[in-house]
Amino acid sequence: MTMWIVVVLAGIATFSMRFVFIALFGVIAVPPLLARALRYVAPAVLAAITVPAFVAPGALFDPINAFVPAGILGGLAAWRSKSIGAAFAVGLPALWLINWLV
Repeated sequence: MTMWIVVVLAGIATFSMRFVFIALFGVIAVPPLLARALRYVAPAVLAAITVPAFVAPGALFDPINAFVPAGILGGLAAWRSKSIGAAFAVGLPALWLINWLV
């Protein structure tokens, strides 16, 4: 029972911390410098999560792995078309093809 109390309290605390910022963001005036900086938070977090798995799959650094060229191709497709769907449409088949060839 104690475990469930801890889980519920942790969930309430996490929800409360996030909700306060979301609820107050439209009410409180955010300085322009902070608003500009906040635009980069999501890409920075996404990069911090994905780059280690991209460069070192399985927690072992391997300079020659299939993820790097497939990721580059997917990134180029996304950059060129401005579409995340293009990144998936090019990157995943490239990864499968490279894995199949190697």
